[in-house]
Amino acid sequence: MKNMFYTFSTVEEMVAFVNKAEACDFDVDICYNHLVIDGKSLMGVMNVGLGKPVEIVCHSTAFSPESLIGKAA
Repeated sequence: MKNMFYTFSTVEEMVAFVNKAEACDFDVDICYNHLVIDGKSLMGVMNVGLGKPVEIVCHSTAFSPESLIGKAA
């Protein structure tokens, strides 16, 4: 399990993140305060909102959460 902290700044960035997370064959979670949200759920990720620091958790030892951040290709 690997994690990182990140703050989403645009809706497009959130959509690109969820698209990349959906392609993963392991769980991806977004943690905000006491909430744990499925990272593959666009509604869940957007519910957190922009500009709030979240923790991205990848339930894989071979995959880095940094590769989920950025624009979709």
